[in-house]
Amino acid sequence: MKAMVTALVSVFFLLSGQVYAQAYPAKPIRFVVPYPAGTSLDVLGRMIVDEVRRTTGAVVVVDNKPGAFGIIGTDSVVKSAPDGYTIMISSSASHSSAPQLVKATSYDPIKDFTHIGKAHTFESVLAVNSSSRFKVLNDLITEARANPDKLTYGYGSTTSQVVSASFLRAAGIKLRGIPYKGQPQAMTDLLGGQVDMMAADVGLSLAQAKAGKIRPLAVAAARRVPQYPSTPTLGELGVNDVEISGWTGLSGPAGMPRESIAWWADNLKAALAQKSQYDRLLDMGFGPDFLGPDAFPEFVKAQLAVWEKHVRAAGMKPE
Repeated sequence: MKAMVTALVSVFFLLSGQVYAQAYPAKPIRFVVPYPAGTSLDVLGRMIVDEVRRTTGAVVVVDNKPGAFGIIGTDSVVKSAPDGYTIMISSSASHSSAPQLVKATSYDPIKDFTHIGKAHTFESVLAVNSSSRFKVLNDLITEARANPDKLTYGYGSTTSQVVSASFLRAAGIKLRGIPYKGQPQAMTDLLGGQVDMMAADVGLSLAQAKAGKIRPLAVAAARRVPQYPSTPTLGELGVNDVEISGWTGLSGPAGMPRESIAWWADNLKAALAQKSQYDRLLDMGFGPDFLGPDAFPEFVKAQLAVWEKHVRAAGMKPE
C-alpha cells in the first residue's frame, strides 16, 4: 500500500510538472528594446509583440531601455532571471559591433544569452542631402581624396559606424566622423546640412528618400535592394568588400527553459509569415529572415567574426 501511495504521489508531481511546463507564459513577459521608442528596432520589436499578443493572448510589456548604443538595455537582460519572462530584440548593433567598439560592453554576446530566433535582415545605404553637390558617389570620393578630413559623416549606431569606416577604407578616403545619440539625430543633421554623408539603414532612409530630402548614392550590400532598385551597390561602383548586412532577432538571458524558447521561436516564425507583416517590413526596408533556435546561435557567432573582420580592417578601436 505504501509503495502504491508513493507511486501515485510521484505520478502527481510528474503530471504537475508537465502542466506547469505547458502553462508558459503564466505571467507577464518583459520585452526589452534597448533603443528609444520610435526607432526602427523599436517598431520591429513592437510588430512582433503585437502579433504575439493577438494570436496567443499573452501579456507582453515592451520596456524601452536605450543608452550606450544599446548596451544598457542589453545588459539588463543578461542580469535578468533566465526564466523565460525577459526577452529582447537583439541585433547586429548589440551583438556584432558593440562588443568590439564600446569599451563599456560588459557582456559576452554568445555565452551570456539564449539566442531564440533570427527575425530580420536589413541593409545600409550611403546617402547625402538632396541639395548636396554630390550627385553620384564618385563626386564625393573625388572631393574627399583632394581634401582629406574636410568632409564629414554622421553616425548614431555602431552598425552605421562600421559601415561608414569600411567604406572609407575601401575607397581610400578620409572623412571626419561625427557621433550622435541615435540614427534619427544623425539623419536630422544630414537633412539640415550639418554633415555631408551618413550610412543609414534602408528603413530609416526610405521615407526621406521618397520625400526627396536625401539622395541615395550606393547600398552597402551584395546586391541591390528592392526599396532602391535604381541605386547601385558599392561593388558595382568599384568599392569592394563592404557588404555588411544588419540583422535582428529574439534573445534572452543564458539558461532559459526549453519550453519558453520553443514558444517564442514558434510564435516568431508565425508572426513573420503573416502577409501583413511581410508587406509592412518590405515597406520599412527590412526582410523577414527566420532562423530557429538550433541555427540562430551559430549565426550570431559567425556574424561576430564577420563584423570583427571589418572592424579590424578599418582600423577601428574600442572607445
